Amino acid sequence: MGLLEDLTNLLGGSRTESDVAKDKQEAVDEAAKLDLEGLQSLIKKVMEMISSKTGELNGLQAQLKDLNPMDLLGEKGSNLKEQVSGLLSVVSTLKTKLGVYQDALKDKQ
Repeated sequence: MGLLEDLTNLLGGSRTESDVAKDKQEAVDEAAKLDLEGLQSLIKKVMEMISSKTGELNGLQAQLKDLNPMDLLGEKGSNLKEQVSGLLSVVSTLKTKLGVYQDALKDKQ
């Protein structure tokens, strides 16, 4: 299990198998509508989004790390943890869909 999955589970942002299956099916349906060029463009956009969200996540994690124990247990820490959890969920969803898009691209090539 990687760091992303560990953090997701620790912060309560883990996605169920049903969520993952739904994301995969949405990606399969979307990929089926696109031609080769459209898939390549979509993959590029998703990779950029993952990179952007990962940057945001790193910033939030740095803020969490800098909190004193009282703030970490208080509202400030709770808000940051909630934001991290949300971003982890978004990144996980994007990675799931990216895998489907990449497989579809291989099939169309």
